[in-house]
Amino acid sequence: MYGWAGKMLRVDLTRGTIEQLPLDPKFARQFLGGRGFNSRILYDEVDPRVADPYDPRNVICISAGALSGTLAPSSGRVTISVGRSPVTGVFGDGNAGGHLSPELKYAGFDSLVIKGRSEKPVYLAIHDDRVELRDASHIWGKDVWEADQIIREEMGDPQAQVFAIGPAGENRAAIAVTICNLTRGPGGGGNGAVMGSKNLKAVAVRGTRGVKIADPDAFMAACQEAHGQIRNHPIFESYSRYGTPVLLGVYNAGKALPVRNWQDNTYANAEELDGPTFVKKHSKKSKACFGCPMHCSHYYVVEDGPYAGTAAEGVEYEATDGFGARSGNDDLGLVLYMNKLCNLLGLCVVQTSNVICTAMHLWQDGIIDADDTGGLALEWGSAEAMIELAHQVAYRRGFGALFADGFMSMARQIAEKKGLPVEQVERYIIQNKGMTLSSYDARPYKGGALEVGTSTRGADHLRGLPTLEVFAHWYRGKREEIIADLDIPPSIVDQWMELDLLDRHKYAGKAHMVQFYQDQCAAADALEICKFITSWRFGIGPNRMARLLSAATGVPYTWEDILRCGERIYAVEYAIQRRFGLRRKDDYPPVRFMEEPLPTGDVVERDGYEQMLDEYYAVRGYDAEGRPTRARLEALDMANIADDLANYDALGE
Repeated sequence: MYGWAGKMLRVDLTRGTIEQLPLDPKFARQFLGGRGFNSRILYDEVDPRVADPYDPRNVICISAGALSGTLAPSSGRVTISVGRSPVTGVFGDGNAGGHLSPELKYAGFDSLVIKGRSEKPVYLAIHDDRVELRDASHIWGKDVWEADQIIREEMGDPQAQVFAIGPAGENRAAIAVTICNLTRGPGGGGNGAVMGSKNLKAVAVRGTRGVKIADPDAFMAACQEAHGQIRNHPIFESYSRYGTPVLLGVYNAGKALPVRNWQDNTYANAEELDGPTFVKKHSKKSKACFGCPMHCSHYYVVEDGPYAGTAAEGVEYEATDGFGARSGNDDLGLVLYMNKLCNLLGLCVVQTSNVICTAMHLWQDGIIDADDTGGLALEWGSAEAMIELAHQVAYRRGFGALFADGFMSMARQIAEKKGLPVEQVERYIIQNKGMTLSSYDARPYKGGALEVGTSTRGADHLRGLPTLEVFAHWYRGKREEIIADLDIPPSIVDQWMELDLLDRHKYAGKAHMVQFYQDQCAAADALEICKFITSWRFGIGPNRMARLLSAATGVPYTWEDILRCGERIYAVEYAIQRRFGLRRKDDYPPVRFMEEPLPTGDVVERDGYEQMLDEYYAVRGYDAEGRPTRARLEALDMANIADDLANYDALGE
């Protein structure tokens, strides 16, 4: 096969067996790789009657993309998915950058499927065709960075790429994440906890084989065009210099920055936390994921103050807001310390920061007190509280242990202890399907609210935030600039402009915009390219994706085919969630977004949202409960899923 490696690796930890199987070409063409492979595999192989995320029958999938390991820009992403997430109780996944995904392709594999549970701690060592389970008893209990170093030494190759869990995963903390390249965490879904439940400390990969390209000349031309598009984009200079921390200042200026657990939308000391301050004070050099021309990450060092000596890679906007404005903290040194601490412990930065700001909000309103926290004062911006809570969650001790089984479990326990309605406590959790939202406030952006509500893995802007709605002031009325800068097909741009969808206050028509972004993001996750280079920001949209993929694989794709693949992936994920029992009631944004206006007056009106959701289901070809219809599934060549949904009694019904 061209583009794809052509093999899948299956590991049964209970039996200790390892199988190398050929990749089905039709499956590859339809689902592309990465997230697409994972979602379809999990639909086929996870029994929805297995409710416990830590049951050995739960499945982990780790997949590279069709473009992983090639010269396509920013093609270093990897997706890890679990059939049952300990965060949401349903399907979950995470996506990260770095270098692991290309290494998996170079070893000759597109996907790794893991099930069962080992009797003792192990790690999976892959070196091309040589694959073995190795004892990890001596590594169990080590943090992520220690484990990474030991495993690479045992692999005998410093270029080996390691995907490891830390103490949080070993202790089955729901928000635990698997870390690659020391700092790259595909967060949100609790994959680290599922790996810990299987006694799997890490996956280590070294490959030497490369990737075969069907049409090298056409592929090189497509790569050169894509790299040029990125480097010549109007915001390349700013983004490549500052990375995502620059967004803190952007959102603060736009009055859309989540502050103190989404109670406010501007932060007085935002300048102390934003991108220019970070680069000036702490960045030592730029860093990049595999094949990325943007080098938006940094190697940073804190040189003075209480956190002097802290050195790591990062930092992302999610940390600068999450451990900064969202937790009422102005100290960037503390933010950088917390970022590194999460990487060492194997905790998701977004979910950990939400543990902190949720707990501080509960403290502020008197729902909890010192008797509940063991004397720990959860005042806004408290460094002691932030550091201690992270350790408590990772090691399941003290007050933080309440969060170790997820946010909704915490709400039930506090409500029961305090004699409160559970809904009263749940209001403090900015979540959908049990997963808390990253540093984004959807109240000013109606399409964004729809995207958050309909995200297939829980509250998440990464499933397809319609960024043109956010940055519409740059492009309003500028059809040619939208097409040139973002590579959104002209027919789609014309539809959006006719419906006036760049107006962030509008509800009608937004389903069309949200579907496009969700389908494009699903395709990007399947190709395993960074979403930032797509029509999200830099214009490697469906047209350019099609040219890259066609030349790499020898399979002709159009931009319509790219979006159809994304739609197919999204439909599979909706089918998974509907088979688990999720319905329309689960497709709403956080309740406070619909009941508590921002100081600007922005709020998601329920009637308007109901209108958007009706339209969204109609546009996607789903029924009124969000269940993919037979007609739509057959049009996507998935009649077998239609048969399954028709015959299956969903859980809870």
